Amino acid sequence: MSNSTVKFGTLKWFNEKKGYGFITDSQSGKDVFVHITQFQKAGITDMNEGQRMSYELYNDKGRIAAGHLSLTADDVNSIKNVISA
Repeated sequence: MSNSTVKFGTLKWFNEKKGYGFITDSQSGKDVFVHITQFQKAGITDMNEGQRMSYELYNDKGRIAAGHLSLTADDVNSIKNVISA
């Protein structure tokens, strides 16, 4: 990734048919584009609005996008609780 600063945000929305969505940055409130391939690289299979995650910005063919995604601890724990229920 070109910018190694880890940022935090919330998945605003994601359209699986179109293969993209937006993460709202927690600090600036701005929306950042995110492509389905970034979720796939991170091994995240469920893209739910409101998920909190960390990410890094990178240049995706001239557009700033979110990559190197990771769910935050709260969301990882809630997913584990749903799976084990």
